[in-house]
Amino acid sequence: MAATDFNEKAQPPALATPAEYRSLLEKLVSQGTGWGKTQSVGGYLTDDINFVTQTPDSQVKETKNKIEVQKVAVTIDPQIYPLEETRDLIIEDVMKKYGGKMIKKRDPNEPEFEGPGVWLIKRNAFLGDYMPSAENSNTYVPNPEAYRVTLPVDAPVNIPVQWSGGFVIETGGVLAIRQKDVPALAEALQSIRDGKATAEEALYEADAKTGEKLAKFDIYGMAPGFREGNYKPVELAADVKATQAAFGTKPKAQAPGRKPGQ
Repeated sequence: MAATDFNEKAQPPALATPAEYRSLLEKLVSQGTGWGKTQSVGGYLTDDINFVTQTPDSQVKETKNKIEVQKVAVTIDPQIYPLEETRDLIIEDVMKKYGGKMIKKRDPNEPEFEGPGVWLIKRNAFLGDYMPSAENSNTYVPNPEAYRVTLPVDAPVNIPVQWSGGFVIETGGVLAIRQKDVPALAEALQSIRDGKATAEEALYEADAKTGEKLAKFDIYGMAPGFREGNYKPVELAADVKATQAAFGTKPKAQAPGRKPGQ
């Protein structure tokens, strides 16, 4: 199925089952290739909201309170929004719309942003991938050490992720994981091969607040052409190569009591 065919369909593919997800990750570890970032991005780090209440004469601070905000980076693709001023305006508009929700001038379920080229990434992961530009405080340049292991997909797939809902990778897109996370993923997959854990136990975890079953590892998808436009082929670390060689062999039989792929 071509990517254009998929785009025209209303229904995305069903979320991959644990067995299907496990099989896909086996291929990612054993067959994935190394790619490194080449393009800078716009980056905006969220922070807590601070309120200071003063006495009526504005001389003495009575209280100081903080609303904790999830620590993420809002990243904006400069290829879609090349002007820094445009990227800044997106962030300003998001905050204004959020304020509108607080004073009930907007539907609480209406998104503050809806469009291409803007993502939320965990702050630690973002700062591991990028470094601040010396020329612009809101532009971040690629960290040459932050390589990915990637695997193209030949059919649309809906994978579990670390946030609510799945993520659909279209035909021609790629599955990706940070190189530094491969050893831990390989260990989890090996525990399934050895019959010590099911796929659900090794590859999923429950959200602390909602209990929803989410992906344990930060494995995600890239749209068709995104890898080629933002990364370049790189040589992977020696330990990752060794892991790939080990996982190139056929998985061991499941231990008694375990269903295949679980």
